[in-house]
Amino acid sequence: MKRLIAARSGVAAAVVLLLAAAAIQVRAAEPPAAKEETTPGQFFTVTEPITHEQIVQIRARTRHLVDKASRDAKGKSPILVFQFLPGDSAPGSSEFGASYDLANTIARDLGGARLTVAYVPEPLSGFAVLPVLACTEIVMGSNASLGPITPESQSFDPALREPVRFLAVRKTRDPDLILGMLDRDADLRLVRTAEKGVQYVMAENMPDFLRSHQVVEDKPAWEGGRRGVLTADRAREEGFCKRVAETPAEVAAFYRIAGQSILDDPTLGETPRPVWIKIEGAIEPAMVSYLARRLDQARREKANLVFLEIDSPGGLIEPADAVADAIADVRDMKTVAYVNERALGVAALIPLACRDVVFSENGRLGLVDQIVTRRGMVEDLPDGQIEALAEKAAFLAAKKGRPPAVARAMVDPTVELVDAVDRDTGATRTLPRETAEADPARFQNVIPRNMGAEGPLVVTAADADAFGMGQSVRDLEELKALYGLQGVAIRVEGPGWVDSLVTTLTDPYVSWLLLFVGLFMMVLELKLPGIGLPAIISALAFMLFFWSHYLSGTADQLEIILFLLGLISLAVELFVLPGFGIFGMAGIMMMLASIVMASHTFVWPTQEYEYHEMGLTLIQLTLALLGVTAGAVIVARFLPGIPVFNRLILKPEPYDAAEPLDPTAKPSMEGYESLAFLIGETGRTTSPLRPTGKARFGHLLIDVTADNFYIEPDSLVEVVDVQGTRVIVKKWTADPDADLSDLAPA
Repeated sequence: MKRLIAARSGVAAAVVLLLAAAAIQVRAAEPPAAKEETTPGQFFTVTEPITHEQIVQIRARTRHLVDKASRDAKGKSPILVFQFLPGDSAPGSSEFGASYDLANTIARDLGGARLTVAYVPEPLSGFAVLPVLACTEIVMGSNASLGPITPESQSFDPALREPVRFLAVRKTRDPDLILGMLDRDADLRLVRTAEKGVQYVMAENMPDFLRSHQVVEDKPAWEGGRRGVLTADRAREEGFCKRVAETPAEVAAFYRIAGQSILDDPTLGETPRPVWIKIEGAIEPAMVSYLARRLDQARREKANLVFLEIDSPGGLIEPADAVADAIADVRDMKTVAYVNERALGVAALIPLACRDVVFSENGRLGLVDQIVTRRGMVEDLPDGQIEALAEKAAFLAAKKGRPPAVARAMVDPTVELVDAVDRDTGATRTLPRETAEADPARFQNVIPRNMGAEGPLVVTAADADAFGMGQSVRDLEELKALYGLQGVAIRVEGPGWVDSLVTTLTDPYVSWLLLFVGLFMMVLELKLPGIGLPAIISALAFMLFFWSHYLSGTADQLEIILFLLGLISLAVELFVLPGFGIFGMAGIMMMLASIVMASHTFVWPTQEYEYHEMGLTLIQLTLALLGVTAGAVIVARFLPGIPVFNRLILKPEPYDAAEPLDPTAKPSMEGYESLAFLIGETGRTTSPLRPTGKARFGHLLIDVTADNFYIEPDSLVEVVDVQGTRVIVKKWTADPDADLSDLAPA
């Protein structure tokens, strides 16, 4: 009997374990939980100084949002959040008229809104405080403060007391507190009563106040001598401030507003003026200038809605980061990333930088574990870049109202995501497991999200909404309908002929060809002075090289200036100070250094793929120099025998048999295998020697080479050596008493 009971107990325990394991597997296999329903809302940024132009835009956009919600039978009244920023150039410089006008607009003209909220993340002073007071609720950053209302540079104007008091009464705020913030010199008292707690009372109103209240404590209102300034801590303690939030995302979470609504929407209240930009293939340096030109063109056309169609396997880190920054900084246009097929690798930064992200049915986003080099090679992401890229992805996601933890998991495979209810806001958040476990009192109902995933996270169209990364559409027409563009033809801006030419010219093989042609033609011009065509071809080749690399983003003014300085130094060596070699070597080194620097976005390699790129560039440059050397040798040896081209070579004048025989005249070149008989002879140059040129010896006009690299035309020279057909001369200094009549030009 005992054995039977034991056996049954073991079976029961096994069944319980199996059921528990099955339950865990089912829970882990559950699809990501759908996000709870959000409240319609929109953030509006108000940056000082407040202007009437800003007010017109805010009035039109808020009115459009409120009217749209009222027309929708199933719609909800929106929450309007106004984010007040002090401005970088002149904080506290807003005028009273514009500030009070905006305050009236918020307090009086937005009755259809469910709630108006002022978010003050930084200290705000001056008349810009007035529209903050006009909002129904106030949210402040932990280091923020409000006041004084009268700017430091102005004195208190008693005529402003009644308008400000009226605004305070309309929004049921303590009028004495607001007047104390308006007049820094006013004696504002903080009193504690037995029946109503803390109240603010102006000193002149204290006698009347004491008749009806029992005061327990009476002290000056302002802290630490900061007269007229209300800190976030005191505002929160006394109920003046609804809550403290460090980021717009926290404010959105508290009011259950959709994440992307924390950004301004330039299309609100305006007719959408869309433009479509394609981003295809690997993200290379040329993509930075391409996107900058397209965005500038969109601004010139006054577009307010930009669709970025992305289909990319990844690319290089630096250009992808630059492209993402350029998109994230767009304020005057609404940016929408349409992930068509894929935005993988570092290309995932681009959708994260956009205001909205929309997936096609097959769209994929994430898997940032590889880079694609300019030569098409795929390499694993360097370990040192994983953390940096994870931080950048999280920063972009938070800036655009998306879960930073999801963006981090796209880069770092060690990030384990969970869904948890945030008791501070009541919203469900996606965050790393360690963050949830570190504060179990705040984060509850923890549910795993990406358990068992291998490698970085990939967000697909099916789970984009559940991860809070965007939404999906079936086709382009549904995408256009989503933004109210049904039947509207959108012009597609793809790479133009300039972009195609830049891509072709920056190809490693084409770049090598340009370098070879530029260097070879430069050497040929020195060998064949006076022709000019090789110099023109050389200048054109180098111009195309630096122009293409400048537009692709790898070359800048520094590289171009360095190359021009190298050319100037080389010219000084040839024409001004020949023979020393200092300027010549310095010029050559500067030219080579500029070419190497123009081939990369980095100055000195620090990572594995950068060392690889630098090595390939040096090999490319070395092969070009070797090719130039070989070409120069071939030209010197075979060019004189090639028909047509041999006319470019300077030849001695043929012997004229009609001339009278002169025993002192030099014979014709024909029939002489060596010109050694010219050694010691003196003649006169008929062209500059740089270092080659031509000189006349009696009736012979032949090619010569200067031993000190440059000799002016019409100079006396002496033959010092003959090497085959190469005649080497030096500048001849005559004896003052010598007879030079026989050396005069014939």
